[in-house]
Amino acid sequence: MCGRFTQTKSRKEVLEAMDDIELPPLFHGRYNVAPTQEVAVIKQSTTLHSQKCLWGFDNPHNTSTVINARSETLLERPMFKDLLTTNRCLIPADGFYEWKGKQPYYLQTTGKILFAFAGLWRNDRCVILTRKADSNMQGIHDRMPIIFTPALWEEWLSGYLLPDPIDLNARPVSRLVNKVTNDNLGCLDSGEVQTDLSLFPEDG
Repeated sequence: MCGRFTQTKSRKEVLEAMDDIELPPLFHGRYNVAPTQEVAVIKQSTTLHSQKCLWGFDNPHNTSTVINARSETLLERPMFKDLLTTNRCLIPADGFYEWKGKQPYYLQTTGKILFAFAGLWRNDRCVILTRKADSNMQGIHDRMPIIFTPALWEEWLSGYLLPDPIDLNARPVSRLVNKVTNDNLGCLDSGEVQTDLSLFPEDG
């Protein structure tokens, strides 16, 4: 899954990576982007540009917020199936967090490049698509976000084509990130290393 992410790149770095697609100032130097907050999205359009969306759909069955959508079951879920044709989007980021117990881990591409999560949008809201985790997650979690490098962004916006997982590096970081109001460089400070990263630990 994906419950927090970062966009720490400068405006210049983003413009270079995104071929001059501008992000609102709010989305430079973010270290703890959380659900229900505004995020920058790039929607299907003849002209690529970024817009603001709130991260998460209202859940019609309870008061929780739906922030992720499983790519394997999109066509089976009424909330998502009608969005695949015309409501795909990209959510720029340069890293994301996942938790093993109470310990947060920070994941980036091996080159620490800007990338984008595959997403779907409705009105002024969006969700991030996930897939089954691969070896990149190193036993931290059994789900992971679907990630596109800039060279493949057009493939997602022009058609429902999912990429192969890309290489990621994971490292433990400070538990400051556990608190939503902490949105600063300290969230990326080194944390505790866990020796057991098995997804399926033995009973007992």
